[in-house]
Amino acid sequence: MTIQPAPRRAAEQVDDFDDDIREPIVDHGELSSATRRVLLALIRGPYLRSVGGDGRLWAALVRDEAQVRARLADLYLDLVLDAEAGLAFVRNLEVEDAPKVVRNHPLTLLDTALLLFLRRRLLAQQGSEVRTFVGRDEIEDQLRSYRPAELADKKGFDDRIGAAINKMKKNSVLLSTDDEERWEVSPVLGLVFGADEVAAVTRELDRLVAS
Repeated sequence: MTIQPAPRRAAEQVDDFDDDIREPIVDHGELSSATRRVLLALIRGPYLRSVGGDGRLWAALVRDEAQVRARLADLYLDLVLDAEAGLAFVRNLEVEDAPKVVRNHPLTLLDTALLLFLRRRLLAQQGSEVRTFVGRDEIEDQLRSYRPAELADKKGFDDRIGAAINKMKKNSVLLSTDDEERWEVSPVLGLVFGADEVAAVTRELDRLVAS
């Protein structure tokens, strides 16, 4: 007497042939691998640097700038590239009926005050090749002037200052150094905030303080 194996269900039988019937994945990409990675890096943000980043990505960006710019425009994104500063990032393409692809991050009063303070630090060294650094003590001294006189919760306000600093670190506005309490101010602020933007941020800060 022999024992016959139980017949398998149809689904189980198909599993044996999955590798045979599964269609191969086709890569329809037309750009080089490095240039495709440039697009990913720009879209993920916050920006691409020639120094302190992947030099191969920057080289690919410079080499294929026209293609990168065109592909980004297809996604309603505008490429901002400053070859001299070695910085590049994307922003929403300002054309009629274009969707907003890059999300805006809401800023608190302290966030706005910190951005303006950092931008002014950059302006103070404009035209020089000296990198701009700032310490936590300088930031705290600057932002504590925005503490309302009637606010008794000093620790709570200091926590809000810490949150503003962390937001700038997360968005690579403040770049890490060997000292955990000291950062380099990213030169990207010089591209994001020109004279008109500084004036606009100053007006917004004045409005927030007055409200």
